[in-house]
Amino acid sequence: MNETQFTEILEKFLKKELKGYGVKRNENLIYKVIVDENMQFNPKNPKKPKRGNLSFQTDLMIKKNDLPLVVIETKFGGFSTHDVLTYSTKALKHKEVYPYLRYGFVVGGVKIIQNRFFTHNVGFDFALAINNISNLKSLIHIVKQQIKNSEKLLEILKEKNKTKLFSSNLVVENG
Repeated sequence: MNETQFTEILEKFLKKELKGYGVKRNENLIYKVIVDENMQFNPKNPKKPKRGNLSFQTDLMIKKNDLPLVVIETKFGGFSTHDVLTYSTKALKHKEVYPYLRYGFVVGGVKIIQNRFFTHNVGFDFALAINNISNLKSLIHIVKQQIKNSEKLLEILKEKNKTKLFSSNLVVENG
């Protein structure tokens, strides 16, 4: 199996499990909005971003209507320090535009998330190692939780904020 096949399997699984949400592969997502000299926003159409025009392509994106809630970057068979640095930074850039967005890193064909992830991660909200593709229970559990987190953050940003406490919890499962 390669990374593309792995991502396709995850996409099909998530589409089946996440009713009411769209799951898209290779979607572009804006990482910066610029106001030009005519006081116009660039890109002009944020619903249809183009790769290379202030947007990055994502491996998997979970949306409610047109609103991105969760992005997942995938790798298969391992990952490098460069992967963590690059995709973690992409996550931060996307979160500048979408502050409620949750961002994950899912690696197939491995038993653990290696230490290089913890050493170099700055933008990911979650990471998951999937050694056995036939058991994706952990994936759907964490994605549903991240969707909830995203929707809660969006609600706080939309409504009059009456938040008294915010806390992120660290959940670690050993394989």
